[in-house]
Amino acid sequence: MKDEEMEFLQEQLEATELLPCASCQQETLHAHVEVLERYAHATEFLMECTACGTRRSWMLLETAE
Repeated sequence: MKDEEMEFLQEQLEATELLPCASCQQETLHAHVEVLERYAHATEFLMECTACGTRRSWMLLETAE
């Protein structure tokens, strides 16, 4: 596998999260589709289940380091 292919796959994997799916009733990988809104301490994403394709919003809280 070429370096750029491996880098692309790594970026794709980093843009997913293991979340409970309301449709599948399982914990599945959800891909970040787009950023819906940015707040001072959180970001709202549109997420898509990689198993069934259902989309929903997800709030990611940012912790102070």
